[in-house]
Amino acid sequence: MVFCMLMVFFKTAAQPYTEISSFNFQTFSAPYQDNSSVKNTTNIYALNVLLPKQLKNGNAVLFRFNGESIRATTDSNQYVSSTVSSFSVGLGFQWVSKSKQYKTTIFTIQKVASDFASPLRNKDWQYGALLMESYKWNAKMQIKAGIYFNREAFGNFFVPLIGLDWKVTDKIYCYGILPTNYKVEYAVTNKFYTGINFKAMTRSFQLSEAKHDDYIRFDEVVLKYFAEYYFTKNWVLTGDVGYALGKNPRQYNSKTDALSDSNFVNYPTKKYTVFTIGMVYRIRND
Repeated sequence: MVFCMLMVFFKTAAQPYTEISSFNFQTFSAPYQDNSSVKNTTNIYALNVLLPKQLKNGNAVLFRFNGESIRATTDSNQYVSSTVSSFSVGLGFQWVSKSKQYKTTIFTIQKVASDFASPLRNKDWQYGALLMESYKWNAKMQIKAGIYFNREAFGNFFVPLIGLDWKVTDKIYCYGILPTNYKVEYAVTNKFYTGINFKAMTRSFQLSEAKHDDYIRFDEVVLKYFAEYYFTKNWVLTGDVGYALGKNPRQYNSKTDALSDSNFVNYPTKKYTVFTIGMVYRIRND
């Protein structure tokens, strides 16, 4: 859950908000590459909570909880489904320089990602870390760079990170971290925002012995249009529609890392359209 851990910077200068909690539902349906008459429908539920504690000197202690459940089914004559879930806890610290220009954020992450079909084993647990440096260029711009690491079911996974938060005008913000998540936001009113969002996330889930100790890998890459409505000062209704550039959740052999043929539910599909709706609690900084 790279993106969830990256959007934790507490009261940054250029990023327009701090997201305290969110719940969203995402769905897509796509025919399989080798059988266009059968479709894969995947539903994803995600919950994220951030609890920041700002200290008197401007530094902050950060606690993050993330939960996700992915359920894939087929519409073939024989109903088949597959469900995997993950729960992660992140504990971090953000150090702020006296000049307020520099910030260093460190996170440690512990996650369990599995089909939970049997008692948890060591291989169901994943461990990660995040290091991010940010520099406030001026009142409208901030640059960031760092690295993310996680021990996935398929092995060590490193992601170099770079970001730019830029208040282009009073109505246009560009912000986020590449290659994981970046937004161009336009304020139609002080209650309605819209724009373009690029999102790329890789995560994995260990399967049980009954499923040959295989694993599910989801290389999610989506370009989407989003709309957000603030029906109170902090509560936001969000929705987006996007086109998948990456892969659907797929099952792999843990010994060879090749696609597994033991479960045709999590098998390659054609490209698909993604729909998401969610509820968010935010504190805007602009």
